[in-house]
Amino acid sequence: MTPQRANVLLVAIIGVLLVSLVLALAPEARRLGDRHQTTLHLKEMVLAMYGCADMHKGRIPPAFDQFKGITYPASVHVHLLPFLKQDDLYKTFLKEGQGNAEAEVLVFQGLDDPSIVRLAGIQNFGANLRVFSDKGVATLYDADMPPLAAVEPGTAAIPKTFTDGTSNTIVFSTKMAECGRGGSRYSANPTSLFAAFIGQNPARESAAPDDPRATFLLQPGTDECLVSPLMAQSFDPDRILVALGDGSVRSVMATIDPGVWNQAMQPNDGRTLGGGVEPDN
Repeated sequence: MTPQRANVLLVAIIGVLLVSLVLALAPEARRLGDRHQTTLHLKEMVLAMYGCADMHKGRIPPAFDQFKGITYPASVHVHLLPFLKQDDLYKTFLKEGQGNAEAEVLVFQGLDDPSIVRLAGIQNFGANLRVFSDKGVATLYDADMPPLAAVEPGTAAIPKTFTDGTSNTIVFSTKMAECGRGGSRYSANPTSLFAAFIGQNPARESAAPDDPRATFLLQPGTDECLVSPLMAQSFDPDRILVALGDGSVRSVMATIDPGVWNQAMQPNDGRTLGGGVEPDN
């Protein structure tokens, strides 16, 4: 073989290897990109909450009730729409029965959610009932909430309600778009199989795919994923992304102590966060 042909062959081999490497890395790069987008969207949700508070003397929306321009019960997600640059969609909800519940709202979507099979109407960031519902605010951090109704009023305000400090309180977390017979939709009420809420009951056990006593459902499969009680659900096999009231997004490890999780879910229990919570960069 001549030196020239050998060089051509070497270049070809290197090219094949590089293409193979790129193809092998592409899924991981896409996963990391989707995770980064999920982090950004969680931050946007908290910023929208602050935008609402700034406009309404500290008030943040109720879990599921009328609020300001909307005179019939609607979810916190719907009430946050005008603060997420979704004015046109928000206007469809200003008259009862007119809301476009099937619209695709990019900021409501964490695309690293492995359960996604459709985008219409999904909301895979659950709102903490212990912040946005009056029942939740009034519940002890280690006690079950009273039974939920289709209408869940909320009068929480920043900073009044967050006596533990916004940096010690979870306000949103990831939640599966598709979960067994239900999932998460931004216009669903708290009694629906598609309620986009978390925090109904306190944790008793560590994270697991299908345990209603767990801190959160750990990347549950379709057959494991629980619709009720309303729980946070991770997209990763060892941690979950949550947004705190100060706008930071954190990775909560599956090994977090259930008591610490419960304290982080309650804005007014008199306790601050312990271990198991890490910044998500």
